Amino acid sequence: MVNQFRLLLPAILLAAHCQVAGASTWDFGSGGNSYVRSGSSYGNSLTFKQGTGKLRVTAWSDTADSPAGGFEAAFLGQFSTGLGVCNRDEQTVRRCISSSIDHQVDNVSQHDLVLFVFDSPQALQSITIDPYGVWDRDVSFWVGTVSPAISLAGSTFGTLAALGFGNRVDLLNSAGEDPLTLSLGGLQGNALLVGGLYPADFSADRSKIRSLVSTAPSVIPVPAAAWLLLSALGSLVGLRRVA
Repeated sequence: MVNQFRLLLPAILLAAHCQVAGASTWDFGSGGNSYVRSGSSYGNSLTFKQGTGKLRVTAWSDTADSPAGGFEAAFLGQFSTGLGVCNRDEQTVRRCISSSIDHQVDNVSQHDLVLFVFDSPQALQSITIDPYGVWDRDVSFWVGTVSPAISLAGSTFGTLAALGFGNRVDLLNSAGEDPLTLSLGGLQGNALLVGGLYPADFSADRSKIRSLVSTAPSVIPVPAAAWLLLSALGSLVGLRRVA
């Protein structure tokens, strides 16, 4: 019986681990995850904490149409419905924050981007965006494994691969003003870069980023763990019949 229990024990432990580990939901709205702010103007950052995990978030904008070209640091704001961005074409930070339109993540005067960098590899599951007003809700995103101290300054959409990002993924959605949860496909890495549709089409995309869901890449979904446990139980029953 002791040897039989040893066959069953790994499955029991794995099933228990999978049920406890689950998914991490990072809530960026009011009353969400606690955070530490660094800076209060362009180039600032917000570091969110959840248990022992940390997530550092920064904002960028594409200035490829300027003589210098490349990305430059933007202002990242935390609002009641989530994260928003003020780029340097949208007046001053103070006036941008007071605007109900400009402080969203948009692709109008410049292409706003939000960069999430985790302190450990993650499988990115979903993101929820929340427009203020009725706007198109198309999204482009990149997942990659990058340096924890990554800076996008001077980079371009064409050089993201050199920084460790994978291919661009476009999610086309209808216009609306309601929150919208989008699948990130479980792509794995320690970084997510997201913004409105790139290249922008004829319809402006605007929204705030309300939340983000990720899991540790090693986590096996609970149904799979349950199946493993049932298989082990079946093996144990078979051994008892033989005995």
